[in-house]
Formats: sequence, C-alpha cells, structure tokens
Amino acid sequence: MGPTRRGFTLVELLVVVSIIAVLIALLLPAIHKVREASNCVSCANNLKQLGLALHDYHQTNGCFPPGLVSSGTNVSDAEASGFTYLLPFLEQDNARRLYQFDAPWYSQDNYAAVSIQVEVFFCPSNRSEGRMDLARIAAEWNTPLPPFAATCDYAFCRGANGALHRDWLRIPLEVRGVFNIVPSDQGRPGLRLSDISDGTGTTFALGDAAGGSASYLVRDLTDPSRPAIDPVTGQPPVLEQSWGAAGVGDASHPFYGSVFAVTAQYGLEPDPRDEPMNRRPCTPTVNGADGRGDGRSGKDFISGFRSLHQSGCNFVFCDGSVRFVAENIVADVYRALSTYAGGESLNQADF
Repeated sequence: MGPTRRGFTLVELLVVVSIIAVLIALLLPAIHKVREASNCVSCANNLKQLGLALHDYHQTNGCFPPGLVSSGTNVSDAEASGFTYLLPFLEQDNARRLYQFDAPWYSQDNYAAVSIQVEVFFCPSNRSEGRMDLARIAAEWNTPLPPFAATCDYAFCRGANGALHRDWLRIPLEVRGVFNIVPSDQGRPGLRLSDISDGTGTTFALGDAAGGSASYLVRDLTDPSRPAIDPVTGQPPVLEQSWGAAGVGDASHPFYGSVFAVTAQYGLEPDPRDEPMNRRPCTPTVNGADGRGDGRSGKDFISGFRSLHQSGCNFVFCDGSVRFVAENIVADVYRALSTYAGGESLNQADF
C-alpha cells in the first residue's frame, strides 16, 4: 500500500491566501507609482508637442497665437481659442478645415469641429477622452449651442493677473502672461519671442489644467475653502473646459475653467491674491465685468494650473522645454515664471 497524499488544511489555505493578499497590498502602491510616473512622462510629451506646435506657428506667422480672439466686448462669447490656431501644427488639418473662424465657436457651422477630441489635449494621468454635454447649458441660457464640446487638460499661461477685459493692454506689463484676449481686428494677434524679455527658458507657455475630475470641484467665489453648489443639480460642480469652446463663464454661471490659467488674480503688492497650483476646490474662470481691466477690483477670475500628478504640474516653457514644477514652489517665483516682462532674474535652480 503506497503512502497517502496529504492536502492543504483549511487553516493552511487561509494563511496562503492572507500572505498573497498582503503581497498584493504591498505591490499595488508601487504599481500605481510606476503607472503615474509613466503617465507624467506621457503628459510631458504632450506638452512637448504643443511647444513644438507653438514654435512652428511662430515660424509661419511671426508670432505666437492669441489665447482668445473676440470681436465683441463680451469675451464670454469669443470666436476662437489658441488651441484652434494650433490645430494644423498638431496634424489636425481636418478639424482646422472644419472650423469657421469668421463665426463664433458656438455657431452651427462649428458644431462638428468643436466636438472633435484631440488626443494630445488630454493628460494621461487624468483621462484619454472627454466631451462636455452642452444641452443643459443651452437650455439654461436659452441659446443654441453645439450638442457636445471636446474637452482639454492644458491651459495657456495668462500670467499673474485674472482680468478678462478685451483690451489686454490694461493689464500692468509686469504681470502679463504671453497669451491674452485680443480683438479680432488687431493686426498682430500674438506676442513674438523677442517680446519675452524675462527669457524664454524661464517663462511659462502652457501647463497642466486637469478638467472633468472629481479631484477639482469648483470653489465658492465668496469662500475659497468650500465648493460651490450648482443650483440646478444641488451638487458641487466639477471644473471643466474645452479647447474649442472659446469663451469664459459669467458671474451667474461660475463653473467653467477656460483655456487660460494664472498664478495670481492680481499679481501686485501688497496683495497679489495668489492662485496656488493644484488648489482645491478650484477657482473657475469668470468674467465679472471688471471695467478697469487690470484685476484690481477682484471681479474677474481665472482658474489656476492643476493636475493629477504627484505634488506638481508639467509646464512647457516658451523656448519649447518641458519641466515638472512642484506645487510647493515659492509664490514669488511661481508668479515670476508666469510673466514675460516682469523684470525678475530667475534661473532653473530657482524652481
């Protein structure tokens, strides 16, 4: 008679399962860390492509594109965004051909164009696709809008000032960013590389602006510590923006992000009203009808830079280089990086 074969007891099986569960629990953070590191690199590659597109546009047109182009005084309804102008330099010729620049972004002629999702506009740490359903907004505003607008996770640097007046020259020079709102009839719509007196290698062009994430709820404009409540849904709204929806929110609809981001709402002493990186809840972009146009009154707001990366954001600088900047950066340095003629002396060791 041969030897009997002994199987696992229930206790032994439970011990093995427990050990495996512990090992998985120990491995998951490491796997997540590796995945996020990969996503952060992919995000940096997206911004590198956007930086190359900016320089190709500059070489072709003699300047950078505008951030927003508006033919009217109400910048809530602009014609096109800087992302729209970059489309042919990002191998998006079809979307560029569909877009009608002589009509507002919400014109029926542009319905198809603004719904096109562009892969390079999405940060891999946040999402790979996304569209805004505009049906509710169209009903609330009682105006025709495209059914959908494709979203975006990056924003043009507007500097250290949140003013949204159509005349961007009202913003003090030392707090202006490279990308602004310009009238459609302005001869040269964007800045040249030679205008960036602070140095192209220390001046932000674009950066992370994660949209559609529950990590970034819209803040109450009267109380930065708590999220706003959408009166229609009764819930805190999530900050979102579109590359093609060329406009900003207004004081009665303060829930949108836009194609701009800033490092401060005023930028000047004694109270620059800093807009920290990765702020939670997040400031929406709001045209509050600031008649001065310099941000002093505090009626206008522009969202800050934000990401789902670990403790910071990726930025492409005006020389085309890409760097990760930590969210604990000194506020003065952060503001200085966002302006092109502030007169500050910075080097890469400062950030």
